[in-house]
Amino acid sequence: MSSPIVGEDFRFKPKNGGGGVSRPPVGSRQFAILRVSKISGKGKMAAAAKHNLRERETFNARKADVGRNIHLAGARTSDELAKLWEERAPEKVRKNAVHALEYVITASPEKMEEMGQTNSENYLRDALTWLQEKHGAENILSAVIHNDETTPHLQVMVIPLDERGKLNARALVGGKVQLSAMQTDFAERVGAKYELDRGIKNSKALHYDIKSYYARVNSNEMASVALPERATGGFLGRGGETDDEWHSRASEAASEAVRDVSARLSGERDAVTTKLNETKLKMADLEASNDRTSKSLQFLADAHNVYEGVVFDREGAKAAVRDFHKAYISTAPDIPESIREIIDDKLSSMGKQGFEEMELERVTFEKEASERAMEERQRISEEHVRQQAERFRERDQSNDHER
Repeated sequence: MSSPIVGEDFRFKPKNGGGGVSRPPVGSRQFAILRVSKISGKGKMAAAAKHNLRERETFNARKADVGRNIHLAGARTSDELAKLWEERAPEKVRKNAVHALEYVITASPEKMEEMGQTNSENYLRDALTWLQEKHGAENILSAVIHNDETTPHLQVMVIPLDERGKLNARALVGGKVQLSAMQTDFAERVGAKYELDRGIKNSKALHYDIKSYYARVNSNEMASVALPERATGGFLGRGGETDDEWHSRASEAASEAVRDVSARLSGERDAVTTKLNETKLKMADLEASNDRTSKSLQFLADAHNVYEGVVFDREGAKAAVRDFHKAYISTAPDIPESIREIIDDKLSSMGKQGFEEMELERVTFEKEASERAMEERQRISEEHVRQQAERFRERDQSNDHER
């Protein structure tokens, strides 16, 4: 089994010549790595921000090197990021909307090391410029180069606004075709400048799971060491190595092998850690989605039962409508729009306002209140200017009279 591509796909070529594309061995890879994930909900967005901005303990980061991280753009704290998001977000946001996109950009660990600190930082800065052109610099919530982990990388959080100013992650990073095109564009416009290759397109390669990775770590697969032969010398052992000399050479060979294995394992560990965190977020999103779907269908069934009670003039129908309406309105933002439309129609036929109608009234009222407040501030400001001008005029008249 060959090694996975560190930080890209955790993939390997199947045994027995199965599907997939042959990849270069570890140590010679030079891939431009670009990942993007979706973050739904302000809570998850805040958690990601605290991780990226090192406001909470990061177990795979070296505490001594946190000061080497480089802030490039956007917020410096999670509170600042939340404020930036609020300033850019549209007035109406679905609770199940994608609130932010998180990009992680780096390159194969061996290539990042070969590039050196200056070139690798220039590469990550150019990557940010590419993201700013793609999403708009004003939509970058935070951008940080992390130098406190094994492989330097750029983490960027973006608010996914489309041309209409709406949250629309699907339009920006939609399906596989769009993601593949984005990978290609990044590799051509940024990676190529630093002699980085694009990942292999449409690879049929399999994926390492985390269990198999740790099995490899605990096996002898990556820990073989070829010790040098001892120089025995010529006639009567002349020119041969002493025990101390051979032990010194063997120790150096073993140490070199251990350093090589450690470097590869560190890179793979970071990749697996990132993949594990992404999987946890996806599982949390899936559980939340299933829970919302179940509750939404239950509300739809309740709406139908209440509607039937009104139609057949059952006892307590009015009270049932009132109780259902109160419970529904407080939960409606979590219900998919397609189901809300059905429930709103049923409520309308029962003489009650649906969520969308009430929401429109609320937004209209708040807008009118804001406009009234602005007009009042303008009136007070103009009155202040008028009174100040009157005082100046009275003072000038008094001075003229004294003269």
